[in-house]
Amino acid sequence: MRICLIGHMTVSVELDGAVFLTDPWFGPHTWLERLLAPRGVPPAALPGALSTVQALLVSHHHLDHLDDLALALARLLGWRVIGPEAVTRRARRAGVGSVTSLHPGQATELGPLRISAMPAEHPLAADAIGFVIQGSRTLYFSGDTRFTPELAAALAPYRVDVALVQAACAHYPLIGSDGMSLAEAGALCRTIQPRWVLPLHLHCAGKWLDRPRRLRVKKDNAGEVRAAVREWFAALSADGVNGRLLEPGECWSVDSSEGISGRRTDR
Repeated sequence: MRICLIGHMTVSVELDGAVFLTDPWFGPHTWLERLLAPRGVPPAALPGALSTVQALLVSHHHLDHLDDLALALARLLGWRVIGPEAVTRRARRAGVGSVTSLHPGQATELGPLRISAMPAEHPLAADAIGFVIQGSRTLYFSGDTRFTPELAAALAPYRVDVALVQAACAHYPLIGSDGMSLAEAGALCRTIQPRWVLPLHLHCAGKWLDRPRRLRVKKDNAGEVRAAVREWFAALSADGVNGRLLEPGECWSVDSSEGISGRRTDR
């Protein structure tokens, strides 16, 4: 398995010969994106990763998880779009030829892989989902979700090798957080016990990593974010969960001959 971070929640995954992208966002492109989702770190250009993509796994329709460029590429290159109804409706309107709608509890196939939709609770995206991808390894991609008992129960049957989890979220005065910060992501990892966790959602300014400590992602505090994540890794390691932190443009190859320990390489 090879995992390459493009940025934010956009990850290229190659597993058992199948290649997919999670929550593809290559922006910001418009003034609205720059206002609502200013990036602290730009997305990485990984043409080698994009040239072999077969599908987009999209957790919900928000602009920092699915953009028009990704849908244009899907239409031109024949990529399949897999996601909830709001995502697949948008993909059809964009002219994408192959779409698959999933609700929690439903599954589909991508070559040798089984892709199962997991529940997700997002106050601003009613049909948001996450994904469990099963092949020779099992991968969990959270999308944007709060940590809930329903999610824990849905993930309980799986032995997750690598969890790609949201670890910084927005917070709104009337509705609270729209997903997981470090504390909630840690609670999820302690519950499902993945062998490795890779934190995401760290490249969009304004997202909270730790509200009690007043720590959020800014355009100029990448070092502070990395330090907080390393501290989080140290706490998780005491509970048997290992952590990996990738920067945009960086890849991690999980070598079967080394077990799940893997090695990290640049691309």
